[in-house]
Amino acid sequence: MTRRFKIVVLLIFSLLGVLFIFNHRYPFLTPKSEGWSIGFMKTNDPLKKLVPSKLNILKKETLKNITNGNTRFIADPFLYFENNDFYIFFENQEIQGPAKIGLFHSSDGQNFTFVGNVIEESFHLSFPQVFEYRDKKYILPESASIDNVVLYKAVEFPKRWEISDTLLTNIKLKDPAILISDSLNLIVGIDDKYNQRIFKSDSLFGDWEEDFSFKIKIGNEIRPAGNFFSVDGQWFLPFQNNTEGYGTGVSLYSLNSDRFEKFIENQLYKSDTIKWFDRGMHHLSINPLNKEYYLVYDGDEAHDDEIDITFISSIKYNLGDLYNYLFR
Repeated sequence: MTRRFKIVVLLIFSLLGVLFIFNHRYPFLTPKSEGWSIGFMKTNDPLKKLVPSKLNILKKETLKNITNGNTRFIADPFLYFENNDFYIFFENQEIQGPAKIGLFHSSDGQNFTFVGNVIEESFHLSFPQVFEYRDKKYILPESASIDNVVLYKAVEFPKRWEISDTLLTNIKLKDPAILISDSLNLIVGIDDKYNQRIFKSDSLFGDWEEDFSFKIKIGNEIRPAGNFFSVDGQWFLPFQNNTEGYGTGVSLYSLNSDRFEKFIENQLYKSDTIKWFDRGMHHLSINPLNKEYYLVYDGDEAHDDEIDITFISSIKYNLGDLYNYLFR
């Protein structure tokens, strides 16, 4: 056996070993998505592992029946509560055309009815984060397809909205999570090259400038998966975990001065017992409500007969984890 042959054999086995480790950490093959549905529930403790409710599900099939077959999936739900009314704003992806912002309403937090689409544009809309600022109601959705981050203001809540301002221009910012508080105003998202971007301003309508003081990770768990929320003065933000393909689970991070630090890995995770959530979960909105917390989230159903090849993303996430370990 020649020296060159031994080297080749060693290299082959080393490569196979690396591929085995990579595949173990982030599989090369994952189930294909059948489509997203929305769930909701209450909890006394938002800082623990969460198990989605088997009962409280707004299924994509149910809405599809209501819309005469015009629904592909429903995702990215955010809650707004006012005067004992529960409003869930969400991404409504119909069979054709760009996604719109849809609305469910309930007077008891249990039984929801579909109100309809409340924001429709010629471009894709999702991630409709709704909040109040100086006694007015706003929605900050994802509008990455037009290279701007646009803000909507309620003209006649909850059904009529109009564009109020453009907070960021010339950037395809996906899932922009916004924090507006007395001491800190942030927008966090990822751009079209999957780089995390963080912007700061002195007010909602101030100049939003990129904040380079944050220590930013790359790879997995960098894309916001819901809204900022506070517990005992500490801010938290969920991020998407893509360990077993896009939208595997949601991990919770705390905001600590110049970085986000992992608080709970896969706080919300795909369910083996709920058909509509058995491929993954990728969104969690946590809202304080009457000494409890009301949660809305989404989950994805696995396609029984098809798979996605995720070889490239597996390599990317593994190398990203290595970079974060060495430098972050």
